[in-house]
Amino acid sequence: MTSFTDMARTWWWLVHKDLLREWRAPRAWPAMLLLALALAMIMNVQIDLPARQRAELAGGMFWLAALFAGSVSLDRSFSGEQDQACWQGLLLYPVGPATVFLAKLAVNFFPLCALEIALVPAFTILSGVSLLADPGRFLATALVANLGFSAAGTLVSALTTSLAQRSGLLVLLLLPLVLPVVLGAVQATRALLVGEPAGWWSWWQLLACFAGVFVTLGTLVFEFIVEE
Repeated sequence: MTSFTDMARTWWWLVHKDLLREWRAPRAWPAMLLLALALAMIMNVQIDLPARQRAELAGGMFWLAALFAGSVSLDRSFSGEQDQACWQGLLLYPVGPATVFLAKLAVNFFPLCALEIALVPAFTILSGVSLLADPGRFLATALVANLGFSAAGTLVSALTTSLAQRSGLLVLLLLPLVLPVVLGAVQATRALLVGEPAGWWSWWQLLACFAGVFVTLGTLVFEFIVEE
């Protein structure tokens, strides 16, 4: 029986492999950053509102830019494994499907967090709204939102990995699925910016439930997805 230590070591090896591959030959990360910055600039230039209304909209603009740009990395989660039958070779190793899913989830989660770290100061400068007015709650919102988005995106990416025109299909399938994440993150951030901590807690609970459901679902059904 595989011990937890062995599973953790295998998980880290898979995460390290994918992150190192992207670091050596970056494809998704620069595109994510450029797309997020472009969307942030476009949305902020086009919106000229009083400070109060701008604060109410800032959360929505930030999360739309961050999550839409974050979908770029999802396409690389499994498409990179298709070259030279790497995916078939990986499945021959004694690695549990749940471990593979959690590793792919982490590979999508970490770059999304890094993207938002770069996007927050840029967005604050462009919009004039401080997203870190309540840094603790904003960080909690970002963590559960990114986890839910990455879990759902990893599942959809695995389902569409062998299909033609997978990039467009991935976005079409993912956007309706992650609407609760977008809505929850937008409303939670709005509650922080306008000073409504009670409203923030309700939306944070929605985000946490969504993340928990999809992480659990992914660990349970990923085995059947990779067998197809």
